[in-house]
Amino acid sequence: MIAVRVRTILTIKKILGKGELEFSIPEGSTLRDLVATMVSRWKELSPHLMQPATGPIPRVRFMINGRDIAFLNRMETVLRNGDEVLILPPVSGG
Repeated sequence: MIAVRVRTILTIKKILGKGELEFSIPEGSTLRDLVATMVSRWKELSPHLMQPATGPIPRVRFMINGRDIAFLNRMETVLRNGDEVLILPPVSGG
């Protein structure tokens, strides 16, 4: 098992009850696996993170150790012990 820290803000933070959590997940797990673990524990996260047919909601930003997953292997990025995952929900304003 590896330990991964998840940080988030706004709506997702409210659902989780805090802005930072640590998860113990199997070695070799991907970001997709981590998100699936989170959604299975907090069902109300699903509409804020994932679309059933297509995967993550496009406006949600995932970063691993400060790097946007668009520059990694996206949702298939393998997580390592001590990684920090930042989940940023969509923000709008004007």
